[in-house]
Amino acid sequence: MTRSRWMMALAATLTLMASAAPAAEPVPPFTGQHHPFTPTSGKVVGVYVPNWQPQDLLDRVPAGNLTHLLYAFLHLCGPGQLPQDAAACEGKADFQLATSKRDDEFDAVFARFKQRAPRTKVLASVGGWGGSDPFFHLANDPARRAVFTASVAQFLQTHPAFDGIDIDWEHPTSNGSANGVALGTPADGQGYAELMVDLRHALDGLAAQTGRRYLLTAAVNTTESLATKVNHAAAAKVMDLVFMMTYDFAGGWTPLAGHHTPLASPTPDSNDSLEGAVRVMTKAGVPANKLVAGVAMYGRGFAGVKGPGPNGFNGVPRTGVFPGKEGDITYRELADGWLGPKGVGTQGWKAVYDRKTQSYTLWNASTQQMIGYDDPRSVRRKGRFAVAHGLAGVFAWELSQDNGDILNAMNLGVGQTPGPAQVKPIRQP
Repeated sequence: MTRSRWMMALAATLTLMASAAPAAEPVPPFTGQHHPFTPTSGKVVGVYVPNWQPQDLLDRVPAGNLTHLLYAFLHLCGPGQLPQDAAACEGKADFQLATSKRDDEFDAVFARFKQRAPRTKVLASVGGWGGSDPFFHLANDPARRAVFTASVAQFLQTHPAFDGIDIDWEHPTSNGSANGVALGTPADGQGYAELMVDLRHALDGLAAQTGRRYLLTAAVNTTESLATKVNHAAAAKVMDLVFMMTYDFAGGWTPLAGHHTPLASPTPDSNDSLEGAVRVMTKAGVPANKLVAGVAMYGRGFAGVKGPGPNGFNGVPRTGVFPGKEGDITYRELADGWLGPKGVGTQGWKAVYDRKTQSYTLWNASTQQMIGYDDPRSVRRKGRFAVAHGLAGVFAWELSQDNGDILNAMNLGVGQTPGPAQVKPIRQP
């Protein structure tokens, strides 16, 4: 073919491509409802289910849309226990679980969901930001760990809808004075690993009795200064999954405004992102195929932001947080009031995409307010990132904050098949 004919053929091809209608999306990003999926990719799609939210939340979710459910939270009795757990801890020994009727009710909720989705795994998450203090009192003492692990095994035995335990200890070596009392020592870094080893022994012992295998997972802060203090390499050897809390990188506690849950880091020397978290955790010794990428079903905003800087809305001055005293807002609220049905922003708000961090920010120039959030389009990118980098999958905090858009995007991102079909087994790493 001569050059002129080749150029004519190329021009004709480009013309045909330009005139062709774009392929329809299997599930549009902004529908405001759950669409059914079949978990064919073998990847984790998990979500936290808080026990202070309505128990019918899961009834609205199609059976194939979730592979893992994390029940938040179970607390501990004894030193560091929360005042509201006094009744549940009456008659309990120190470091036993503070169980209540609420846990029994959710056991029934999960059992009902598993009738529709029998391969979904349910994990009881222990701790949380306000409920982690007892870990600082038990992790470095073998006898105290034994009391706790025995209580965990008993809980799983008496709550059959649960398939394992998730440790949400925030954060080994320093609790950030979460309840007004500073706790933590350097020994916690090794105590964390020894706690995981003891839990694995307890779960294996229970498995020998019941014939079931129980999962052991953890939710972790991926800040490099913290991760280097914890023996994650030893802990990961006995764990099934590590849920990276790749959100809350910015908020009322940071001096400057920023996107709280970006995919990519705003600067080369920053690890405040999903990709940065993977670097930190793999360097700490956790295999990539045990890491689960975190998604936020909520945004965090700031007031007094005059506009973007060299790194977008990251690292720019601010005068306060917005909205409310915590600066957080659910995705459901954003979608209903400020994002709009096309995801471009409404009522003075504009959805701004930052190519560097691959994330969206809602920006109101007239009021000088911004909100960093996980947009369904950025969540799909997070899912594709998880697949491309060999991660176990994605998970989110938390179900009640979504209108269906974020969970749909999580499923699409990791390659689940739109449409209901027979649920297939989930491959565990």
